[in-house]
Amino acid sequence: MCTTTNKATTQTFEDKVRQYAAIFNGTKKDFSEVEAIFDNLYHEDFVASSNGEKLNKEARKELDKQRLAAGAKITNVTYKRIDYNKALVEFCVEESEGTDESHSGNSSITSKFLVTIKGKKIIEARQISDEPLDTGIETITAYCLSDCHSIRRGYQHVETAIFKGRSKGLLQN
Repeated sequence: MCTTTNKATTQTFEDKVRQYAAIFNGTKKDFSEVEAIFDNLYHEDFVASSNGEKLNKEARKELDKQRLAAGAKITNVTYKRIDYNKALVEFCVEESEGTDESHSGNSSITSKFLVTIKGKKIIEARQISDEPLDTGIETITAYCLSDCHSIRRGYQHVETAIFKGRSKGLLQN
């Protein structure tokens, strides 16, 4: 007797991150084609800190809309879950410069973010930098939130450090 079981495959948070990054494959796209995937990845209350600037979900959407229209490419996506609701996401964004072939060139930016996850969506993202100490940037340390199962907008200093890196202007609140 042969029995079959239908197990519904559930999409993990990492799957969502990789699916969204794969959209940026170097071909120009209209954002309306991928807006549902964007909304599935970013929480309604999303906030990001990057280079001392704060972005909300609408600002993030506008930035991605511009990158998609320009044909940006995301490569080298690395993902490391560091806690129940925290992950490190690193990727390289390649944007083409110039509008015609005679002046075209590519710029490449590697970005690393410490993201806070709520309901399998990014609610907070903090850019991490590996710049030397003498640049005046503040140090950020992500700690294990062993007994904490709710979203926190700050970091609880519990147990040992999982990740140490640098952050530009993130602790200025």
